[in-house]
Amino acid sequence: MNLFMMEIHRSLTRRAVRVLIAVAVFGCLVAGVMAMIGSNDKTLDQLRFEGDGHPAVMTDWWDSGTNDGFLAIGMFLLLMGGLFGGATVAGAEWRAGTVTTLLTWEPRRIRLLAAQLASSALLAFIISALLQVLFLGSFMPAVLLNGTTEGADREFWTALVATMARTSILTALAAVLAVALATLARSTAFAVIAVFAWLMVIEGVIRGLKPGWAPWLWAENLGTVLTWDEMADVKFARGPVGASLTVLVYCAVVVIVAAISFQRRDIAATT
Repeated sequence: MNLFMMEIHRSLTRRAVRVLIAVAVFGCLVAGVMAMIGSNDKTLDQLRFEGDGHPAVMTDWWDSGTNDGFLAIGMFLLLMGGLFGGATVAGAEWRAGTVTTLLTWEPRRIRLLAAQLASSALLAFIISALLQVLFLGSFMPAVLLNGTTEGADREFWTALVATMARTSILTALAAVLAVALATLARSTAFAVIAVFAWLMVIEGVIRGLKPGWAPWLWAENLGTVLTWDEMADVKFARGPVGASLTVLVYCAVVVIVAAISFQRRDIAATT
């Protein structure tokens, strides 16, 4: 537990982590101000039927029927924040050359890596949950002064909270994946570039050359888990439970490979 708490403290003292949190908080406040300004001098009918909806209409925050809403704006950003944060926490140790010092204090490498993974996952989950609350809470002045809460029943809140929970869990998994990749390659940049290259380039090539492999790609499975529904306009059927298991298995494989590499590596020769 002492090792776990130490890793949490070390993560929170990282300048990059604090900057990411500060930028996210600022973005939430800006979103609230824009929602307030955009809802002034508009009737409820105008707000309800304005393009893709308006955050001043509470039920536009998340629609479980369409699996869309203003909460979706923050989902991708939070996943990227978890990725950057996890990669920074692990990669900074290798860049600063302090891994040897850590192993002098705690020579059990797997235990150290487990503490890093667990602390990053917990922090990513909590920070993601709090930022989502702040993001949606920033819309409340616009809702109360210019908008409406009509239709925000028990079903709406259940779907909203469930979506927020899934987003926080996936943010935690993104942090775990980033820590594992940064540990594997001893680099923050590798973790970030590898994920972006895989999602944006390699998976795009796979979709074009092997469409039948689409159910096994990261992006499709992540999208299914976030919305907790089968994806529309695709030729395959992959339920949310199957997609969740697929994502967990992929993360577990990367973590296991990173653990084996960390356990066998000659640290003195690499720092």
